[in-house]
Amino acid sequence: MSDHATTIATAVGLLNAGDVDGYVTALYTPDAVFHGFPPAFTPDRNGIAEFFRALRAGMPDASIAAEDLLCDGDRAAVRFTLTGTHTGELFGAPPSGAHIEAEGITIVRFSGDRVVERWNRLDDVAFLTQIGLMPARTAA
Repeated sequence: MSDHATTIATAVGLLNAGDVDGYVTALYTPDAVFHGFPPAFTPDRNGIAEFFRALRAGMPDASIAAEDLLCDGDRAAVRFTLTGTHTGELFGAPPSGAHIEAEGITIVRFSGDRVVERWNRLDDVAFLTQIGLMPARTAA
């Protein structure tokens, strides 16, 4: 495993254990920039911490599993699955008790041993449907 892969795996382990602050400081530089997160969260390290705190508040057992992790130079790409149980208010959705599972892809750019920029895409349709913020599609 490359150093970047090890850094990502260590940080995600912290996040999965509920240590949002440890995750953020282990993985991101103080001036890191984030793309692809909801506009309610600032695209900086404080905003990403608030995003993950909100996620953990709504899904205390939230877990991210890396399905693929590819590193090349200063970039890494991760295809991941987010799972958890929706037991608290989550981005405006009341708790449903539903098991949530959504896939996503993240690309990060490192400077030295930490991330300075992140691009993120989650299957928003699956995620928002499962937490009740988007109606499920019905067969025609």
